[in-house]
Amino acid sequence: MTFNDAEFKACPRCGVEPVVGDVCGDPRRPHLMSVTCPACGIASHIFWANVGQKSPARAAAMLAENWNRR
Repeated sequence: MTFNDAEFKACPRCGVEPVVGDVCGDPRRPHLMSVTCPACGIASHIFWANVGQKSPARAAAMLAENWNRR
């Protein structure tokens, strides 16, 4: 699956396509981006600061790298 131009592989445990969520709140606080397997529940999270337009893409790339290493 692709989210913000970052490719997320299937769940390493069960092979189901993951779900990526981006929780945006107060611009003065960090945002939370997460990837979760809807079948078995394993997850990975990253906090990112909304500094510039490329921040969400960078956060998604780092999250995808972490997820895909599993």
